[in-house]
Amino acid sequence: MKNLVSITLIAILILLSSCTPKIITSISKNYAALDSTQEVRVIELTEEVPLQSELLGEVKVGDTGFSNKCDLPTVLAAAKLEARKVGGNAIRIVSHQLPDYASSCHRITANIYKVSSFDKVASNSVDSTATTALIIDTIQITKAAGGYKFSYMGENLTMDRLGVLSNKNATSAKYFSKAKGTTGLLQVMGFMGGALIGYPIGTFIGGGKPNWSLAAVGCGILVVSLPIVSSANNNLLKAVNAYNQSSVITRKDNFYDVKLGLNPSGLALIVQF
Repeated sequence: MKNLVSITLIAILILLSSCTPKIITSISKNYAALDSTQEVRVIELTEEVPLQSELLGEVKVGDTGFSNKCDLPTVLAAAKLEARKVGGNAIRIVSHQLPDYASSCHRITANIYKVSSFDKVASNSVDSTATTALIIDTIQITKAAGGYKFSYMGENLTMDRLGVLSNKNATSAKYFSKAKGTTGLLQVMGFMGGALIGYPIGTFIGGGKPNWSLAAVGCGILVVSLPIVSSANNNLLKAVNAYNQSSVITRKDNFYDVKLGLNPSGLALIVQF
């Protein structure tokens, strides 16, 4: 009887915990925790991070598969709680998946920041030298397994955030749209190829008779997807390069100085870029 009660209590606890959103954090630095009365600001996907801020880590709030308490206010509250635990007073949403056929939950990825002042944001700052401006305004590219990683002002960019930046330039937006248009197809092909390869391997490990022809079909699907992946990566690179080029041109055009001076012909206006 006692065992039955214990099992029932454990089952109830598991059921209750599974109703709440799934939370995953990756913290690189933390400070003293904030109490529940201290505000944690939400910086939206289209907004820039204040200048005087420090990135502490990342929080992902998603679906356990059984979650039903995952409306947007609940999800944001969970992310804010994780921020408070490490001394963060702001979260910046970098990805937001709305409820869909796959999940009835709002799912977000957010960076956690400790912000000293909310008065100034990076997008409004223009340095006095072109070199510094280029560092601020361009998207950095680094090679990663199977593709590239993109970052902006020290922040790793999700596809959602990269899309927001790309929309600031028509050429960049065009290439980004082409790249994102293949994302759904690649996800389906990857799932199908992995499943077809994994099923016979699992059967073999379990002592059954595997159908290796399924694995061959799965490998074929993955091989076919390779040029699509390459095309998507190339379009992403073109989108980022178009954004960076327009940003550099714009900033260079903004840096000039007009003053009176002397040249061999006499008094003249001197324009320095």
